[in-house]
Amino acid sequence: MNQFPPNINPELFTIAGMIVGLIIEDDYNASELNAIGNWLILVGQITLTTAAQQQLIDNRYQKNTGSRIRSDADNHSTANRPLVTVDDLQELYDKLNRGKFNTK
Repeated sequence: MNQFPPNINPELFTIAGMIVGLIIEDDYNASELNAIGNWLILVGQITLTTAAQQQLIDNRYQKNTGSRIRSDADNHSTANRPLVTVDDLQELYDKLNRGKFNTK
């Protein structure tokens, strides 16, 4: 999948998406189209959010703006160690619960 999306004209790429959308449109009713469309939008939002964060990290690292975040642009999910672990979340949960019940 290294060549997806392919290196084609942006307008042609957009038209291809429009054609696929029009083809799919005839096969489903409004409720099904709504569910499929919302799912595709969710996939797009996740993709865009991940890409935007990666661009921010890369930009800060390249311009040396003081950020200490370093990320592998090709595989950011496995190159970075997690900043928050399950143990950290459990500790935070425990502290919040202690504070919640000790409000006297």
